[in-house]
Amino acid sequence: MIKTHKLSIGYSHGSIVSRIEVELRSGEFTVVVGPNASGKTTFLKTLAGLLKPVAGTVFLGEDDVKSLSARSRARRVGLVLTGRPEVTGMLVEEVVALGRYPWTGPVHILTTQDKQAVQQAMAKTGITHLHGRKISELSDGQFQRVMIARALAQQPKILILDEPTTHLDTPSRVEIMMLLRRLAHDENMTVVASTHELELAFRFADKLLLISDNQVKSFEDPEELINDETFYKAFGFNRKLSFSPLTLTAEFRDSSAHGKPIVFVIAGGGSGAKTYRKLLKKGIKVVTGVLHENDIDHHIATMLGLEAISEKPFQDISEGTLVKAVEKMLSCDAVIYTSPPIGENNKRNLELLQRAIQSNKPVYTAHEIERHGLNIIKHELSIQLTA
Repeated sequence: MIKTHKLSIGYSHGSIVSRIEVELRSGEFTVVVGPNASGKTTFLKTLAGLLKPVAGTVFLGEDDVKSLSARSRARRVGLVLTGRPEVTGMLVEEVVALGRYPWTGPVHILTTQDKQAVQQAMAKTGITHLHGRKISELSDGQFQRVMIARALAQQPKILILDEPTTHLDTPSRVEIMMLLRRLAHDENMTVVASTHELELAFRFADKLLLISDNQVKSFEDPEELINDETFYKAFGFNRKLSFSPLTLTAEFRDSSAHGKPIVFVIAGGGSGAKTYRKLLKKGIKVVTGVLHENDIDHHIATMLGLEAISEKPFQDISEGTLVKAVEKMLSCDAVIYTSPPIGENNKRNLELLQRAIQSNKPVYTAHEIERHGLNIIKHELSIQLTA
């Protein structure tokens, strides 16, 4: 466990974050997020004892980190920092074995126990099959696993990592986050990692720490952070950039479509999201409907800043709402029907489609339209949706 008391972190010129009070427990995966230059790396190095606190105390278990020798800290804390150490000429198992330095003598001779610890660390990180391989032959994802294995070879109770997913492809980023969470849960370790990957942080963290505006805020439920105004201020979410609490993704609102064609998208049930984004990428203004307010397409349209003709949840589309949608649709340059799932509540969207066909508007429909008995396509949309 790590606990701080009235902790201030920084350098000789002064503190950058003050009065930090956090408790990071065993068996939990804590993820630290925050904008660039907010102090994430400084915070992690201070927890690990590499930097002295400007004020206050860091406790590793019951002990003040300042009272521990470098060897004693290394037996308790495994640290993986950014950057690639100069180990390219070494074999994988040799690099992992470097993690035994807190336990070996000056000449670093490995005992049977040390070798077992190395093997266990490689097994836990899924790199046993890399035995005998040179570090220079590894992918970035494999190399990061080796660095984590080296830290685990120290047999620490605490694992601290600074941006462990940097420079990794998407599958590797997910695999590393899954590995860290598993180590926390299965090995009962205190695992703390920083990241710029907000979506991964929300999906994998047991606890989130936000460092922003010279303070650290702790969230036992990561999704509570989304409801905190500090989050939106810290990451610059505003009129052009939004973050969805439903999908846990960031959405960009493009307001540069003035004077461009306007397309009305008849959607629902998630069928419209891909079309919304493709049109927006081409600078085309989008209006959509009729969507129920609890529909995922309504949520995404709102996050994208689209005008949406909506109906209350679980209500049939009313005559007034339909009239409003028809009026808006007829003012647009073209119509796209995304073949949403049709039920009792939204079946009047088929009337909306029929009005589009009758109006001589360019209409684009998916092949699924045939199952609704509306297989007449008046015109093909002149806008190419493919990139």
